[in-house]
Formats: sequence, structure tokens, C-alpha cells
Amino acid sequence: MARTPSTLTSAISIERVLSRFTWIGDADELLHRLGVSRAALRQVADDDEVASALETRRHAVVGTPWRIEGQRARARDFVWSEIEPHAVDMMEAIWEAVPYGYAVFEVVFADRGGGRIGIERIVRLPFDWYVVQPDGTLLRRDTMQPEDVPEKFFLTVHNGSIRKPMGEALLAKAWWPWFFRTHGWKMWSRFLENTAVPLLVGRSATDREAVIEQLKAITSGPAVIVGPDEDVQQQGQSPSRNFEAFEEACARRIQRLILGQTLTSGTDGGSGNRALGEVHERVREEKRRADIRVVVRTMQTVVDRLSWLNGFGRGLSFVMEDAKSLEADRASRDEVLWRQGVRFTPRYYEEKYGLEPDDFAIDRPQDGGRAAFSLSAGQQRFTDGQQRIEDAIAGLSEAAHGPIPPEAIASAIRGARDKAELAARLAVVAAGADDRTFRQMLERAMMAADLTGVVEAERTAED
Repeated sequence: MARTPSTLTSAISIERVLSRFTWIGDADELLHRLGVSRAALRQVADDDEVASALETRRHAVVGTPWRIEGQRARARDFVWSEIEPHAVDMMEAIWEAVPYGYAVFEVVFADRGGGRIGIERIVRLPFDWYVVQPDGTLLRRDTMQPEDVPEKFFLTVHNGSIRKPMGEALLAKAWWPWFFRTHGWKMWSRFLENTAVPLLVGRSATDREAVIEQLKAITSGPAVIVGPDEDVQQQGQSPSRNFEAFEEACARRIQRLILGQTLTSGTDGGSGNRALGEVHERVREEKRRADIRVVVRTMQTVVDRLSWLNGFGRGLSFVMEDAKSLEADRASRDEVLWRQGVRFTPRYYEEKYGLEPDDFAIDRPQDGGRAAFSLSAGQQRFTDGQQRIEDAIAGLSEAAHGPIPPEAIASAIRGARDKAELAARLAVVAAGADDRTFRQMLERAMMAADLTGVVEAERTAED
């Protein structure tokens, strides 16, 4: 059988399902076994224990620092300025896909003038207004047709697949713990009501009806009237302590499902508390990172859509991470990159390590040793003009074939008497580089040499 481009580039399995069978909507097997709709999961989210756990997990994601990365500064700054006022609303709307399986929100765009299109506001839409087909198409449930302007609508699916095109709803797994907890409280309240109200017993040898009316007027609880020779005894029922264990078991099951682990009880004493705590935090962090990936995927779509509308192309990235943490892995990686010739900007140290601009000064390695930065405020090795020249000289090694010590390039620039000698010196330094790389390095070296001459002239004039 010949393989044509159309057969190789299409999802034949999904097309077969859509063409041979009628799409009936939600195919979640767990919801079918429960006998409830996905919209009915909202009552699970209204439970105080479930709501508290969901809020904790949501805040852990929304509170994570984010930024826009890209080479084009104007495009990056514009997209950031448009997303920043609505970032929390968008991330919370996206995160709704975790408890319900999928989420939809609409972006209302605004004309900023000068050919620029920004974001006016965010509209969070009820997920049950829409149906998601196995191929990812978003349809309105009332018309089974896509939106007229699909560019405004953004869909997020949590752990979606052909079997679960509408995603995996976390609250569906919490249905039974919530159900038992809710009905357990109802039964407990009814039990307390029956045992808390006393049973009134009256005696009468003549008019029993009059006595029973008097007892009813005294209390709203149970009452009985007996004869003088009759006897009624009340059997007391002491409240059972088993309900506390039942409630705790349901709460722990909910927390374990949503947060990943629980340390509310059962871990008092013993030498394993620290290990349990570490496991607890590790599992919660894994869930947070998984939720972040869900949020980043849709937020990147928003960035791409905004870039497309403004003609910026696809060069911007939405990044979420804990920027202000001095991680050992990052520091070790940066040291290796520095030895290979990579030079970081002060902004990098500010964002990645949480440093203020006047808290550090970058020390350039002169003998191939380790690169470091000092935290002594106010120290600066070079003036601003000289620092730019040193950065230009150091950056020449990045374009060369293999790591070349920046001091070798700087020595060639300082020792050359004219452009011809500079080219000859650089040819020795950059031996093995191709012609294109050598031309680029020569052009940048010429510029650095000219700047160096200007600085030296200014310094001589001042002296």
C-alpha cells in the first residue's frame, strides 16, 4: 500500500471515530460509574475540606513567579505589559482544568493604537457550556458548532486523551470521600439531635389527653403519658467516639488526593517524622510542578496569539519558576558556562539569584580560574564605558570555534598597531575557525579596538 502525505500527516484513528460514531459528549468512565455529570462536581468543590485543599494547591501555582523571555526587547516588554494585569485571572482560569478536567476562558482584545492589539479583560466561562472532541476541537454544547472567532477562546485540558478528551477531573476521584463525609455529618447531626433532647414522661389516672398537651407545650421533643401503674424508662445513648475517627479518615483521604500527602495526624512521635515530612514536601512539589506545566502550556498559547496579532513572530516564551533561589545546580551550571566563555548580564544575576543591582560586582577571571561575583556593595572594576568594551572583547570568544580565552583576544587587540596586524594576530588566535566565524570576530574586534582607542584618548586628555 502506497503511503501518501495525506495519510501520513492525519490522525486516522480520530477521524474514524468521528466519522463512524456519533459523539455523545463526556466519555469519562469514572463519571459514568458514579452516575453523575461533570457539572455535578461543583458541589464537591463547595465542601469546606475540599475547598481548602483546592485553594492551597491553586495558590501554590498562581504564586509562582513568571516572566516573558525573548531576544526582542520591545516585543517582550509589550507582551508582558499586556499580560501582567490579567495574569492571575488567566492562571486561575487555566488551573480550573485540574479539578474539572478542562477549562475555557475568553480574551477580550483591545486596540492600543499604532497597529498594536492588547488585552482588555478576561472572561472565565463555565466549562459545561462546551464540549471537547477527541481531536481537541472545542464546540458549544448548545449548537455543537465552534465559536465564530476561535482566536479569542483558549482551552486547557488536564491529562487529556482519546479515551478522556475532556480531561481527567480530580474531583471525580474525590466523590466518594466527599459523599461519605457529607452524609456522615448528616447522620451525626441527627444522632445528636435525638440524644440531646430529653424524653418527658407524665402520669395521669384520669385525663391523659390534657396531660399530653401540657407536655407538648413544654418541649418540642418526644413526650409520653402513662398510667399510675405503668412505667417508662429512657435508655441513654452516649455519643460515640468513632465519628471522630471517621471524619479524620475522610479528611485525610481528601487531602492525600488533592495535596498529595497529609501530616495532620498519625505521625506524632517516632524517628520517622523528618522523613515523612520530606516525602510530604516532595510530593506536593511534584504536584505543583505538574500544575505549572498545565498553566505554562496555555499561557504560552496566549503569548503566541498576542505575538501573532501584533506581528512579532514566534520568539517569546512564557516561563514560570522560583527565580529567587540560589540553587546549587544552577550555580554549578553557570560556573561551567562561564569557563566556556559565556558571559552573564547583571540582569541575569538579579532575576536568577535575587540580587539587587548595587549588591554585587562581577569579577572577570584573568588566569582561566573560577568565575565569581562579590557581594561587596559599591565596588566596580571598570567605568561604564570600559565595562562595555570589556564585554565586547569577552563576547568575541562565543562566536569562535571552541572556547578561546578572552585575554588572548584582548592581547591581540591591544598589541596590534593597525588593522592589518590585528587581522594577523586574530588569525593565530582563532586558528581552526571557519571563514564566516573569523570575519564576524574580526569585525567585532575592529569595533572593540576603535572603542579602546577612544577611551585611551579620553583618558590621556583628562591627564
